[in-house]
Amino acid sequence: MAMRRYSKNEPFIFIWVMIPYVLGMNVILFGSCILKSFSQFLLSFLYSGIYLAAMYFLFGMVALSIRKQFPSASDLFRRIRWMLPIFYVMNIAAIKGMAVFYQQLKLLDCEAGDNMEWWGVLYGCVMSTAITFLNEGMANFEAWKASLTETARLKSIYQRSKLLGLKGQINPHFLFNCFNTLSGLIREDEEKAESFLNEMTKVHRYLLRNDDDLLVQAEEEIKFASSYLYLTKERFNKAVDILISFPEEYKNYYLPPLTLQVVLENIIYSNAISKEDPLVIRISAANGEIIITHSVHKKKIVQSLYIDEGLHNLSDKYKLLKAGEIKISAQDQIKTIRLPLIKDINELQ
Repeated sequence: MAMRRYSKNEPFIFIWVMIPYVLGMNVILFGSCILKSFSQFLLSFLYSGIYLAAMYFLFGMVALSIRKQFPSASDLFRRIRWMLPIFYVMNIAAIKGMAVFYQQLKLLDCEAGDNMEWWGVLYGCVMSTAITFLNEGMANFEAWKASLTETARLKSIYQRSKLLGLKGQINPHFLFNCFNTLSGLIREDEEKAESFLNEMTKVHRYLLRNDDDLLVQAEEEIKFASSYLYLTKERFNKAVDILISFPEEYKNYYLPPLTLQVVLENIIYSNAISKEDPLVIRISAANGEIIITHSVHKKKIVQSLYIDEGLHNLSDKYKLLKAGEIKISAQDQIKTIRLPLIKDINELQ
């Protein structure tokens, strides 16, 4: 089991800090006595090094415990306000214990000077303060670098998801199927053909207008979904069973644009559709989420490669916006997709 660290570079901090820390503490406690012979100097450094290293790891456990309670970068000064007073008390116990350690075991020919223990405590407190700020600075620097890397990765994914969205706007399969259905309706029922053309226009107007918006109202996405599924229903007739039941209370919430396009295309293009076994799609909302459920009729071959990436990229878009997590579950041939809704745009700031 790997030892927990305050930061990735803590071992380097430990090495560079402990050498002057041990030397300085020995000189403060024992004065020039430890410098009278090389063996005395070496033994004092070895014994003190082992003792102070053990104390360092004890301090580290306390620091990690406090950081667990206050993990956020904004909690920096709160962590320090807790750590330093505790470390100062621990320093008193540690240095007093070190003096007793040498006195009882008689490991050296030197003894701690009168009242020098308190100078050692002061030195220990100064070093603890320096080490605390050094570890905090390094940990926050590492977190900042990781944040930059993650943000760059998610931005790249976001741009790719926009490209995939653009592909969806001009999907030749979708256009061909729409025009083919429209052509049939014109011959059979001109009134239905006009309604179909009207809904088709709404779908493409929405696709072209909203792709660059950061967020859109849920009501707009639901209107888009209604038009999109109307076209789907006209195309497949009884092979699909669609119901949208979206509560009024959630219509002024927000979500990323074209979210439902990604989900609905994933459902329609990755499932086999037949009149004998209709594809069931339900859209509702509860607990601050849009809930989309559908029956599962997996195709052996998916028509469009980008469909497989759609939900993954949508999930990454949510992460980039810090808007929550998409939840996907499946049970008894029913798949459920839960999309977080954003009550207030300011929640993302």
